[in-house]
Amino acid sequence: MSKFKLSRLQCALISSFCLSTFAVNAADNSTEMEVIKVTAKPFETPVSSLPGAVQIISEDEILSQAAFSADVSALLSNLVPSYGPDTQMMSSTYQGFRGRKAIVMIDGIVVSNSLRDTSRVLSSISIEDLARIEVIHGASAVYGNGESAGVVNLITHSASSESLEFWSQVKMDGSVHNGDALGYHASQRVSGTQGQFSYLAQLNWRDSGTLFDGNGKQVPSDPAGRGGQGELKDLDGLVKFGYEISPDSSLALNLHSRKIENQLSFGRKTIFGDVVVVDMTKPFTGEAPYSENSYGQIVYDNQDIMGHMLSLDLSASKSENTQANKVLTLSEKQALRIALQPLSLPREQDTFTYGIDYQVDKTKQISSKGICEICNVEQTNIAPFAEYEFDLGDLMVQFGARYENFDLDVPAYTATGAYGYTPFAGQTIGAGELSYSKTVFNLGAVYDLGVGEIYAGFSQGYGLGDLRRLRSITVANVNEFETEMMPTQADNFDLGYRGNFDDLSFDLSFYYTQAERAQSYVDILDQVIYASLFQIDKRLQYDLSKTLNPDAIDALVSRDEKTYGVEFTYQYALTDMLGVGGTFSYNQGEYKHPTKGWQDMNYSRISPFKATAFMSFELNEDMGGLVQVNYVGSHDGNEQMTLALPQNGMWGSFEGYSYYNSPTESYATVDLSLYYNTDVGNFTLGIKNLFDNVYQPTYAQMGSGSLYGNIDLPNNPMLDQVEGLVRDYAYQDSYNAQGTTFILGYSITY
Repeated sequence: MSKFKLSRLQCALISSFCLSTFAVNAADNSTEMEVIKVTAKPFETPVSSLPGAVQIISEDEILSQAAFSADVSALLSNLVPSYGPDTQMMSSTYQGFRGRKAIVMIDGIVVSNSLRDTSRVLSSISIEDLARIEVIHGASAVYGNGESAGVVNLITHSASSESLEFWSQVKMDGSVHNGDALGYHASQRVSGTQGQFSYLAQLNWRDSGTLFDGNGKQVPSDPAGRGGQGELKDLDGLVKFGYEISPDSSLALNLHSRKIENQLSFGRKTIFGDVVVVDMTKPFTGEAPYSENSYGQIVYDNQDIMGHMLSLDLSASKSENTQANKVLTLSEKQALRIALQPLSLPREQDTFTYGIDYQVDKTKQISSKGICEICNVEQTNIAPFAEYEFDLGDLMVQFGARYENFDLDVPAYTATGAYGYTPFAGQTIGAGELSYSKTVFNLGAVYDLGVGEIYAGFSQGYGLGDLRRLRSITVANVNEFETEMMPTQADNFDLGYRGNFDDLSFDLSFYYTQAERAQSYVDILDQVIYASLFQIDKRLQYDLSKTLNPDAIDALVSRDEKTYGVEFTYQYALTDMLGVGGTFSYNQGEYKHPTKGWQDMNYSRISPFKATAFMSFELNEDMGGLVQVNYVGSHDGNEQMTLALPQNGMWGSFEGYSYYNSPTESYATVDLSLYYNTDVGNFTLGIKNLFDNVYQPTYAQMGSGSLYGNIDLPNNPMLDQVEGLVRDYAYQDSYNAQGTTFILGYSITY
């Protein structure tokens, strides 16, 4: 990997923009920020009344980012300060949000798979379907549903007010290093309003080409076995119907489905000490990674029924995901939300929202050998909620409560013992039911200074999380596993100052989160090595309590955590035709290890220092563009460790970093987009990584210095096999990022 260097242009851009991101003309956004319809909250809510950091990503911003990439997770990485750096995969694995995950919604439907997270949720919908994205930090009684760091609500396009309107788009993408490696996109939308009836239908198709790094070498289309951005077949369909029953009531039906699949040509090979590359001698065989997601939604709104505003939302969703190792994860959810607001209160200026959420989530996972290792587990969640807002003039105070109630039904299944300590592997585990409940609260205030607003908020979250622990269960039946399956509770604190003036908008926020039994994935490869050696020779006993993570169950731990940081976003309109802006974030975190006490988190959870800056410009009414700089900071790596083989060291020992704790280098990229609007359509050109920088994404660097790449066992055919597998695993996620790529597009509305 080349050493990171800033060009003169990059230095100038970073200096002049103060290392900060949004990506649209600031003047346009000043009115957008004042009143929004937050669909995570069922009724229209002004940003100025929310006691926490909020970002509204407009359609113009989405279009600007879509000029560089078709990936929603890359868009969020560029625009949301504490969202982790782009991984350039189909999966957003280890792309954290304030050190944890975000609840992801589409038009208010929860599409996150909390029971078995595949990190594919941001691949649920095409970027072309999106009209707006709402990012709400922290928790609230109104949207609840877990202990996440916030909500990302993806809002799809609405029907045109015209009786009939068409929108068509075609794009072509490719690398400057290979003119034959082209990809193609096509989208078609038809929508309109006829009297009380509105409709929209959109179809998106994409066939992406192969990828190349800044050296001109082909990057594996699936670089880490989790799905990639190369050789991708993508089909996405969206249908929406609306009916205005009366001036006060309406009914909407929304349907959506997307399948995205890697059509891989070749396998991968590991170059130890370097990166994973394409193996042209090994044509790909087997099932390629794919993700298929669909949902249906019925929404009924009434502005005046029995003295209340009413919102009723009924939905069903399904997701199906595989990885290159053929592990299949299926999730089906049905949900009902009923929310009400009284039209009259003793204090007319106040607002009171109450209601109930009901959701059934059935999840299962099939191993690469066809074994149902998480088998039809069903979670039922019933959560009544209430939130009151006191409007005291310049001061708004908000108080909410939510009663989370989870019932988990686990049928009998066979414990597979995928990784680490697996005392019941191969045995049938008795069926059982687990129940959890807790009342969580949120309290916040916003004070209008006249020159901006100060906000402060406290919120709690509560959620069960990943079922992966069931695969390596440590007891004979589920009912005895309650203490190991305890939910996570998170307490979130936010303090910030935001302003929205004629030419300037900004938001400076500080956050602190303290979580009990927070779940995270950890390094248990040493346990796998010791277990493998024990299988080869029973004399090679090992002490589980002396491994890196003795409390891990199938690479998953539940530990107390603390995360904290600062975020800043701003936009400034220098003139009517020139705007600048950006973001930066600095995040830190600690977790409580069972034997070592409080330890620093690595970048598998915490985003490194990250800053972005942009300049948007208009040459005239029809021409303009955007220059964007993305900077990701370095990390010295956590403390090195020594691993003895076996534990008594009779075969020696070796030093290095545990997995995802290696040092990482900083890098910066520059993106450029141009547009030209004509009477016969709009032309766009987007160039990603303009200066062809050679680098590895932070995620790809975290394991590349792993000590497991140095493993050296005695010469023995069985030990050689273990050694090869471990070394390959140590480097399997090390890959180069894409070099300079372009997207040329044309769209027309008619």
